[in-house]
Amino acid sequence: MTSPTFSAQLWTLTQARQLTGKAHLVLQALASFTGLHGTFPAHETLAAKAGCSVRTVIRALDQAYALGLVERTRRMVRRGNRLVRTSNAYRLLSVGTEAAKQAAMAYNQQLREALERRKRRLFDLRDREASDSIPLFNYPSRTPSEWLEILAKVDSGMTPEDAGYRT
Repeated sequence: MTSPTFSAQLWTLTQARQLTGKAHLVLQALASFTGLHGTFPAHETLAAKAGCSVRTVIRALDQAYALGLVERTRRMVRRGNRLVRTSNAYRLLSVGTEAAKQAAMAYNQQLREALERRKRRLFDLRDREASDSIPLFNYPSRTPSEWLEILAKVDSGMTPEDAGYRT
């Protein structure tokens, strides 16, 4: 069964919006597999127990690693002359609630910085595309009095080009 401290950590981080509801379910499912010989369910098993996809399980575990809630050990077994990867072994870490909040805040800051970099890159790309574009109309800006002079010249019989139109 789940240790009260790990459950409390999950609850605190979920309420602080550092863990999603699905991540909370995945980590609760992971904790339910804890036994005498360790915790090593496959991603598919966790997904079935939590009622989500394998990709959601992987995202939830990545989030838990970043927050310092879970530690992973990759397991290998020898089959004949080769090593074969099996399911990972997990260790649930009981860090203090304050330490979990600190880790959550650091993770949140990393996400904000990554989002800010992505926004800057997007705006730089947009600005570059705008400066590379060719304007549809390349008319010189004129004052209303200049336009009136051009129209008067055209009315007097000059050609628009001679009157200064489109120069």
